[in-house]
Amino acid sequence: MTEDDFDKLVDDATHAVNNLIPAHLLDGMTAGQRSDLLVQVNDALTPTLRDLMEPTDEPGEERPQTRPRTMSAFVTELIETHMAKCECAGEHPDDRPPHIISEAFGTHANVESISTAGNEIAAAILLVLDDGTAFRFTIECVERV
Repeated sequence: MTEDDFDKLVDDATHAVNNLIPAHLLDGMTAGQRSDLLVQVNDALTPTLRDLMEPTDEPGEERPQTRPRTMSAFVTELIETHMAKCECAGEHPDDRPPHIISEAFGTHANVESISTAGNEIAAAILLVLDDGTAFRFTIECVERV
């Protein structure tokens, strides 16, 4: 299966899952929230479906190279894991640390939303924080061997 075939499989599976969500749940969402939901479903399905692909380590076959959007999904998962650990820390919600802390600058914030987008050339992660700031991280492949 080529990477393009795999991408089509993930996209088709994402839309199939989206079609299973009852309309009354989607009706209350903004267009941005629906888009974020599709990205989250896509990100969740990608590693699962990737594990089902046949290995390409046969002699004469080349393994697909890692893409920027794969790296953005990886970094997003790391951020989400950190957020989950912060939200589970402490015995009381007031004891939980913010997702982002800078003692040097005296700031702290929680991530309100995280989304990813990407293609063959670059990918981006968008973090929106509860202090009114947003950050875009760009991931580019700098070398292919």
